[in-house]
Amino acid sequence: MTLRFQRLRLRAVTSDGVYGADIPFSPGLTVLWADNTKGKSTCMQGMLYALGLERMLSPRREIPLPHAMTTYLNTDEEKRVDVLESSVSLEIANGNDQVITVNRAVKATTDTRLVTVDFGAALSGHITGLRRQNFFVLDPGAAQREDGFHHFLEGFLGWSLPQVRRYDAPETKLYLETVFPLFWVEQKFGWTAIPAAIPTYMRIREVHKRAVEFIMDLDVYNLEVQRERLAERLAANSKEWSVARQELERFIARGGGRVSGLSDVPVADPAALSNAHLQLAEGKDWVPMSSVVAQLRGSITELAAKAVPDVEEQSEEVTQRLSQLTQDVDQLNVERIRVHGIQQIKTADMQSLTRRIAALEDDLSKNLDVQRLQRYSGVTAALTPDRCPTCEQALVDTLLSQDALSAVMPISDNIEYIRSQKKMFEDILAREQADENERRDQLSAVGRRLSDYYAQIRLLRSELVAPGANPSAAIIEERIRAEARLRDLEALQAIFDDALERLGALQEVYGVLLLERAEIPTEKLSTSDHDKLNRLTSLVQDQAKDFGFSTFSPTELSISQDSYRPEKEGFEIGFETSASDAIRLKWAYQLGLLELASDRSTNHPGMLVFDEPRQQSSSRPSFQNLLKRAAIAKKRNQQVIFSTSEDLETLKSITSSIDCEEVIFPGYILQKLE
Repeated sequence: MTLRFQRLRLRAVTSDGVYGADIPFSPGLTVLWADNTKGKSTCMQGMLYALGLERMLSPRREIPLPHAMTTYLNTDEEKRVDVLESSVSLEIANGNDQVITVNRAVKATTDTRLVTVDFGAALSGHITGLRRQNFFVLDPGAAQREDGFHHFLEGFLGWSLPQVRRYDAPETKLYLETVFPLFWVEQKFGWTAIPAAIPTYMRIREVHKRAVEFIMDLDVYNLEVQRERLAERLAANSKEWSVARQELERFIARGGGRVSGLSDVPVADPAALSNAHLQLAEGKDWVPMSSVVAQLRGSITELAAKAVPDVEEQSEEVTQRLSQLTQDVDQLNVERIRVHGIQQIKTADMQSLTRRIAALEDDLSKNLDVQRLQRYSGVTAALTPDRCPTCEQALVDTLLSQDALSAVMPISDNIEYIRSQKKMFEDILAREQADENERRDQLSAVGRRLSDYYAQIRLLRSELVAPGANPSAAIIEERIRAEARLRDLEALQAIFDDALERLGALQEVYGVLLLERAEIPTEKLSTSDHDKLNRLTSLVQDQAKDFGFSTFSPTELSISQDSYRPEKEGFEIGFETSASDAIRLKWAYQLGLLELASDRSTNHPGMLVFDEPRQQSSSRPSFQNLLKRAAIAKKRNQQVIFSTSEDLETLKSITSSIDCEEVIFPGYILQKLE
């Protein structure tokens, strides 16, 4: 996971010939110097442009290069010449010593979204005849598709950018434009934020955190994603269980029964499903369906063993049965009226409870608002004068006798009282709703039995007026009805068994999910994450001290384990620092990430680019220490590139004592080429 710049080439074909520049970059620190408006920013932005990273600066698809590469350029002879064509080439290497040369047109007849890659050192090695391949940037798919340049560059760097959540879509890739600002600080916007001016227009949630987590190779996001996805799977499992249970209950209710002993939510205990069974209504009671089935089978066997009698032989028995059925119907109607009356009363009670809960919620909100106002204004005693401010004796704000009145309840006690009342009424409402469901099932069962009884009564009455020699239709009908009832109940049992099998499969999955959850660490950060953040804190403290940070003691600095930003005593560092100290802290953070990559496993590419690091008139000693600290990167096999327009004599006095390479342009960087 290494990125090294080897050479930058700028070319502009003008009305006065070809102008250009070739800039070499070495391992360790390279200091690029040019005076203001002489083309230094052209070089820095040209490298960004060559890599297709201009959207790191702005969501607009405009070329970030100045007029010297797009419209006209000025010469040292104070001539102004028009630019006809221009292009940028950048030679880069990775950790496997693979070298490619990236070419991109700035002003040309070809589309600027085209990036051409030469597989080899086309600039520093002057090699020709290399294999070439075209890629595209900026268009959708540039980071995902095989022909997208950022997809290719990601693989070239050895990265595997994670999928992250968006505000307006489920997931997307963490784009290169959100990662590069952590080691590439450009002049216009890069110095405005710590840790980096990361673009937010891509709608990635907590994009700053995701970028830092990737660069530092923290486990926290992967653990968070695992927890979230496991929670989603658990929720989906619970929802599927609930849906299957509700479907089963509706189907069984249509058959005049109900499900008993089945949990509302998944449970891991395999024996939990063995307690589930079906019940049928028998008068006012619910009895297990298994006993009803056994009774039906005995009755069917008994009826099958007897010959069908004539009507005349059954007349007395039919009369008795008709009388009994009429009594049973009357009793069921009485029971139905009773249950229906209770239902109406309880419905009114539940409506009253609902209104009461709503009123308590309104009272609770108002009391919480009063408490908030008391806390904000600091005049709690004035708002609730229930105690003497001197002797703490209980008082009542009235001219009547204190003994005749009870004390006013303090607002905090009132809130707790309302909450307890609300909880009590919610519990009562939940019980009433459960009883209402049971009454509904009971009415449904009574209705089915009444329908069956009325059918039997009609049949028995018709048999009383039938010819005496006819076979008894009532006996035949009773046998047929019993067999049909048995088939219906067996069908219900089969459906119930199928549902239990489905729920059993969900139960197994639920147990596996619980095991997976137990294996995920409960802490937000892993041990490795703690170690990296502590090491980064130590590096930032050391460098802040080295760079002259003075707003407060650098030892009070720390890196937040939540936002990964510098903080003091748990609070992020904001406007309390001076502008120059904010820049020093920015130096310390970015260099800290670079140095962290040398002794910890991270995804940092091992390079750092600063465009005009001496911002906000930072002192010379601070700038000098920055260059000295950056020069040590060569010993760690890392690369640092600084561009500056600092006073040249001052700069040379600093660089003469450190190990670095200087690239100095006394005039315009773009010069006429022979």
